[in-house]
Amino acid sequence: MKKLILIAAALLTSASFAFAEEKSNTLSWDRLPDLPDTEGFAGAFAGVVHDANKNDDYLIVAGGANFPEGRPWEKEKNPKKIYYKSIYRLKLTTENPEWELLPDELPHEVGYGMSVTLPRRGSTLFIGGKHQEAFADVWEIGSDSTGAITCSPRVKLDLPLAEGTVGLIGEKVVVAGGVTNRQGGGFEPVQKAYKLDTSKEEGEWKWESLPWPKMKDGTPARGRAYAVSAVKGDKFYLFGGRDQASSDEPAPERVHQEKLDILSDCHVLELKTGTWQQIADLPQGMSAAPSAAIPVGVSHFLMLGGVSADYWRQQFEDRPELNGAGDAHPGFDGTVWAYDSITDTWVAAETLPAEVKDLPAAVPVTTPVVFYGNKEQIILPTGEMKPGIRTPQILVAEVEEKVTKFGMVNWIVVGIYLLGMVGIGYWFMWRKASATTEAYFRGGQKVPSLVAGLSIFATVLSSITFMSIPAKAYATDISWYIGQTAMLLIVPIVVFCYLPFFRKLDLTSAYMYLERRFSLAARLFGSLSFIVLQIGRIAIVLYLPALALAAVSDISVNGAIIIVGILCMVYTVMGGIEAVVWTDAVQAVVLLAGAILCLFLVVGKVDGGFGAMMEVANTDAKLFQGVEWKFNIKDGTATCWVIFIALFFNSFIQYTAGQDVVQRYVTTRDIQGARRSLWTTMWMSVIFSMVFFLLGTALYVFYKSQPTLLDPAMTSTDAIVPFFIMQQLPVGVAGLIIAAVFAASQSSVSSSMNSIATAWTKDFDGRLFRPKANDQQYLFSAKVVVVVGGTLGIAVALWFENSGIENAFKTFLGITGLATGSLGGIFALGVFTKKGNATGAVAGAVAGIAAVAIVKFAKLPVTGILYALIGLMTCFVVGYVVSICTGRDEREGLSLHG
Repeated sequence: MKKLILIAAALLTSASFAFAEEKSNTLSWDRLPDLPDTEGFAGAFAGVVHDANKNDDYLIVAGGANFPEGRPWEKEKNPKKIYYKSIYRLKLTTENPEWELLPDELPHEVGYGMSVTLPRRGSTLFIGGKHQEAFADVWEIGSDSTGAITCSPRVKLDLPLAEGTVGLIGEKVVVAGGVTNRQGGGFEPVQKAYKLDTSKEEGEWKWESLPWPKMKDGTPARGRAYAVSAVKGDKFYLFGGRDQASSDEPAPERVHQEKLDILSDCHVLELKTGTWQQIADLPQGMSAAPSAAIPVGVSHFLMLGGVSADYWRQQFEDRPELNGAGDAHPGFDGTVWAYDSITDTWVAAETLPAEVKDLPAAVPVTTPVVFYGNKEQIILPTGEMKPGIRTPQILVAEVEEKVTKFGMVNWIVVGIYLLGMVGIGYWFMWRKASATTEAYFRGGQKVPSLVAGLSIFATVLSSITFMSIPAKAYATDISWYIGQTAMLLIVPIVVFCYLPFFRKLDLTSAYMYLERRFSLAARLFGSLSFIVLQIGRIAIVLYLPALALAAVSDISVNGAIIIVGILCMVYTVMGGIEAVVWTDAVQAVVLLAGAILCLFLVVGKVDGGFGAMMEVANTDAKLFQGVEWKFNIKDGTATCWVIFIALFFNSFIQYTAGQDVVQRYVTTRDIQGARRSLWTTMWMSVIFSMVFFLLGTALYVFYKSQPTLLDPAMTSTDAIVPFFIMQQLPVGVAGLIIAAVFAASQSSVSSSMNSIATAWTKDFDGRLFRPKANDQQYLFSAKVVVVVGGTLGIAVALWFENSGIENAFKTFLGITGLATGSLGGIFALGVFTKKGNATGAVAGAVAGIAAVAIVKFAKLPVTGILYALIGLMTCFVVGYVVSICTGRDEREGLSLHG
């Protein structure tokens, strides 16, 4: 065993560095080949077309306008703006792409329309545009069976439209704003928005009107041209733009020379409900930026440059002879503006680097944004670099992650903690506390009730809880705390209804009860379901925290999974349930101390302290203001009753049918000690869970007041706690808090490993395969199962990280969660009914699994947190009905009624 400790120490020091990678955070810029036109174009159409026959992708650039005969300020040349109908394409799926000028052209000269790529159709829509007048035409650019580019007319807009903005939500195209033809000549901004469902057959396509956004005072927002769109999930964002000047009065956002108001108001549309909401204004009015903001991370958008009123005015004032244009113009603003949809804040995130392969630090304007490769690449094709001056350059941007080095001192702190846990396992092995199966599985029934209670608390509240609860409060509010109060009902039910069975029947495996009450088949179903679920839980508890930590530090996902998993395996094998329970107790203290310390540190960084934090939280509805008491089970909707009921049944199943928790009930000296352990767990869960919610609220207030500290590339809100730790806490203290995260992982993982060994040894090895083996053979088997179960959990966690299979994690969760409700339902059928029998139990279990599978895989609009309730109730009801129909069981005395 000393060799095991040395191996664990070596793993800690080597794996943590061997898997680490250096990362940076910025928009990384590059260039594609220049468009083969000496001028380039402003207001061009652009998108990606997929050739299904050759599996090639092409960047298409078409139309637009420029000044080939001279610059606008060169009055003696009388230059004219020329519009085009040319189509260029560039193969993106080749190492050395070259532009082609296609023989086919657009139906007419046009520019300043809207274009959006339709990935599922492999085509791009060109919408509207203008030349001497605005057009209502819509064209779909695709490819035919020979690979040739096609241009097919589609359903027209309700009115001619140009200079608007467009976004794609799923397969629905949303168009907002723009200008239309003014009676008597010229153009005027519109207050119009439309959607088009491209998932339908082309003959059924129809533009549907959407409401126009309103300001906070209830008045309609102004019509606008050259606004910027953004899309994330089901939401369409509208940023800035410009309108005709509303008066001649001087104003900060007014350009009198052009008779324009540059707008700063921003709005978001929730497409499902068709409702708009005004959000935080831009720091200054911005217009004509590249057409779409880049969605990055979990909640940010990056808006690239644009033209502000102040910037525009300065050009007239500084060089009046150029009339606001010319070669002396410095180029447009290179600022990248970042909007965070959680804190509702704007910041100037960064500016473009000094050069991008000899390109000056400026973002082109009046150019579309093309997303390619699942939005991994952002292409800015041509555009306007200075007033009247176009560019043929094609820019490409990618978002890179920012990662902070964890540091040697922090690693030492974490290392001391992790090796301390292994030391506890070695201590119990040295004391021969795990020399028999009785000691290995039940600790000789001498564990103090307080320690058992802390162990249950630590087992249930994993590292996912440490990060996901604060993340939930940070991103939404603390209304989910209502679900924690379900413990006030669960624990009394367990204490008075379930605990007597587990203690008086002297059970080591909870599933022994199912055989005595029903049949061997029910016992094996319950035990096998639990084992599979726990292997999945080990993987999840190892994977998610490692993923969050890796997102903000140089701790690698693979390294964290291997370190925590193997160290848990080592001390679980050595010390059995006593080592697990005592390490759980230590980890519960570390977990709570870490959360409380982190809360105090965050509040300490908020100006005004706790009072100011609560004031901001109350103003921004981050407390219980969003609570809805109506009962709504639709997916994506979680009202208070749904939260309470769902979390009640999820926790109820774990406390009544989970071997990892039930096993703690038989580690104390007597039933009174077991009851005290449960009361301890109840009050700790109700009281201390509020600490985790308040931590998320504090993080929201802190980053709302200092949004420049946020990392736009953060891929999950679950990373907000470790992100704060790595960014704001001093060396050593950060190590202590990360140790708390590891502590939470270890407490759940070690409990799962030991309970898997218990279930397998008692329910399969001792009951089914080797009923006459001696105690030492069972003990050896149990230790082997700890290693095998732990290794499988680690392997699945590594698969999550390295498989590259999209949604592998969600798929695995869906499969393993099918039997959870049925497992709880069988226990409830046995405990609460007199007539429940073996046939009913098996029928109920099958029905419960089937019911959850139907709801899940048929994609019924039911929120996933209710799956446990659906499975349990279906199992219970079907099991009871079948039992009545098939006759009374002679073992009915093993219920509350016996």
